[in-house]
Amino acid sequence: MCQAACVRYAVLLALPIGSPLFTGCQAREPRDEAVISKALPASPLAVVLATDCGVEMDDQWALAHILLSQEFALRAVITTHASSIGFSSATSAKTAVEVIGRVLPAGGSPPPPVVPGSDSPLRDATTPRENPGVDMLLELSRSFSASRRLVILATGAGTDVASAILKDPSIVNRVSVVAMGFDDWPGGGDGFNVKNDPLAWRIILNSAVPVVVGSGAVTKRGLRLTRAEAGALMRSHGPVGEYLYSLFDDWLRKQATLVAQFVAPETWVVWDEVVVAYALGMARGNEVPRPELQADLSFSHPETRRRITWLTEIDTDRVWLDFTKKIDVRGQPGRQP
Repeated sequence: MCQAACVRYAVLLALPIGSPLFTGCQAREPRDEAVISKALPASPLAVVLATDCGVEMDDQWALAHILLSQEFALRAVITTHASSIGFSSATSAKTAVEVIGRVLPAGGSPPPPVVPGSDSPLRDATTPRENPGVDMLLELSRSFSASRRLVILATGAGTDVASAILKDPSIVNRVSVVAMGFDDWPGGGDGFNVKNDPLAWRIILNSAVPVVVGSGAVTKRGLRLTRAEAGALMRSHGPVGEYLYSLFDDWLRKQATLVAQFVAPETWVVWDEVVVAYALGMARGNEVPRPELQADLSFSHPETRRRITWLTEIDTDRVWLDFTKKIDVRGQPGRQP
């Protein structure tokens, strides 16, 4: 049996590239979990980025990569809080607008709307946070269906996604969630994104929305860079590359103690790039039983046929090559990637 490694039925993301993300035998479909749709080959993948952009530097890199990728149609950036450090959705929105201004070519396509979402976690398991970000997410989702889903790339707290589910439970039939969060499988745990609203993630996991998780463990293995490596990766790629390197460099300089404690001296992980890697077909994982989130952020594992996908591998070289090639294309109008 290859059930653990066969993830096509629940997480086949709507990718505009030709090769399938996973191979192997076909797994059985759970009764209550819808399939993430497969777009037409020529169609960009419709995505929303739900982000705490500006907390560190990884959201900015992920947003830049999305903006530069013709494979995506970025419908909106919905900014959220990082309540554990007092970081607001309005501050995140300002950072996202700055990234868009630095990365998108002047006079090109209109930029995506940036809409602030929640400033604090959910109060309880039945009351959504009311804000323009949740309203935007619900409005955008209504053009989609179970056979053609809007993909939410979640790189911050889950408050707005959970609020949308509470406000209109039918949204689980129109969207899928690809998130950076949790420490590792099967234990769960989390140091930041989930910690900023654990109740939101209980609601997401208890719902039927299709979920893909890129954990801290897989990102540490695949998206870790030293200062020297980040410089070699980005600094030869014009103003955008220099800007992205400066974000990495500033983070290492200003947060040297935290960096050394959580990763290593002069080294950081571009955590949120995992959602972009998956959406581009450059990450893969296993289908696992859908867990329940406990008060201490650990997982329990009740008997269930419902599944999520847990990413286990990132094609690091392809991710960084894709990113830098797109930066170069941005600097040469008319050139195709």
